[in-house]
Amino acid sequence: MNIIEEIKNLETILKETKSLPGTSKVMIDKSRSLDILKDVIENLPSELDEAGMVTRQKEAIIDQADKEAVRIRNYADEESSTMREIAKRDAAEILSDAEAKAEEMVLETAIVEQANKRSEEIINDAQEQSERIIMNAQQESSRVLDESEKIAIDRRDGADNYAKEVLYALEERISTILSQVRSGLDLLDDPSENITVEKNQ
Repeated sequence: MNIIEEIKNLETILKETKSLPGTSKVMIDKSRSLDILKDVIENLPSELDEAGMVTRQKEAIIDQADKEAVRIRNYADEESSTMREIAKRDAAEILSDAEAKAEEMVLETAIVEQANKRSEEIINDAQEQSERIIMNAQQESSRVLDESEKIAIDRRDGADNYAKEVLYALEERISTILSQVRSGLDLLDDPSENITVEKNQ
């Protein structure tokens, strides 16, 4: 039997006990009432343990979110580093091919001046292309890093909101239970063998 049921049993005892003749007071079974309150007090730790469990769950969720964020950031760093290396390698290959073609044209043509001009154009084009590749790689790596950071923040916020909702609900339940227990203790505060209380109207 849970705490709420025990409190309701105590309430039933108070409601069903007949009034003393000519008064609004009633005589209740002290022993039974004290047994009920004892059960309530013994079960309170389990309700408090639930609050601790929720807190631990929140910490576990946050820890998992932090680990996931680190994993995502590490992955993003590796991806951006790989992309930059590939871009640099491709740019180097393009420049090398361009220089080889330019040199070949100079050697094969009798019009050295025209060959030199064409080779400069090829090299310039290759440099521009390599710069575009590197710039695109840097932009993509920045985007991946920003996206991973947003995912980590969203997951952490979600964990915080979930834990807050559960703890608020549990706080309300415990507050209600403690209020009912205090009311019951106040009713049993009379040191006489049988307790007299005001009957609910």
